[in-house]
Amino acid sequence: MQPTPRRALRLTAALASAGVLAGCGALTTGTAAVAPDPTATPGPTSTFVQTPAAPSSAAPGLANTGSNLPVVVASLIRYGQWLIANPDPDKVANVAAPGCAAANDLLRQTRSLVAQGAYVTTRAPVVTGVRWPSPSAGTTPLGDQAVISIQVSRPAEALSLRSTGKQTQVISYLPALPATTAQISLLRGTDKKWRFCEVDMADSGVADSISALL
Repeated sequence: MQPTPRRALRLTAALASAGVLAGCGALTTGTAAVAPDPTATPGPTSTFVQTPAAPSSAAPGLANTGSNLPVVVASLIRYGQWLIANPDPDKVANVAAPGCAAANDLLRQTRSLVAQGAYVTTRAPVVTGVRWPSPSAGTTPLGDQAVISIQVSRPAEALSLRSTGKQTQVISYLPALPATTAQISLLRGTDKKWRFCEVDMADSGVADSISALL
């Protein structure tokens, strides 16, 4: 079964209430929202034994602490897209909370890519709006669960085999993500770092999966 990978992040334009975020799309803040409870269940112990290829580039730094959720999500997406371009199941927990649907999906995707000796040539998603709980004076502070919604699309991507030769062997082209709203559930761990938990797509034709976002 082929994986369903996704996009290298350049979420371009201005962050409405938090300054300019390099690589992030046009952002707008909304009113505070109550986050539903994402479901985290214990995941299976890893038995994956195949060796991932050496990364072709250094992993991007993670900015996944604090209350500026658009910056957090931009950073998580950027790292997640680096991860499917340089698949390594052992690094999934850096961006997805163990036991959550997002972690399970990313584990399946990265394991499949490693097993095939393949990677995704990610493309930049285009974010045209963001709605998120923005704490301010007199409002309830963020807890350890939060939801942020983004309007997003992205071009089609190439799934390719790793090769020592000069020519890239493309296995297939992954379909584009049509413009849709992605509702992203986040969990904050005991290390105070936010991670993906669940991704729900408003478009019924798009799978509710982190793989549809990345």
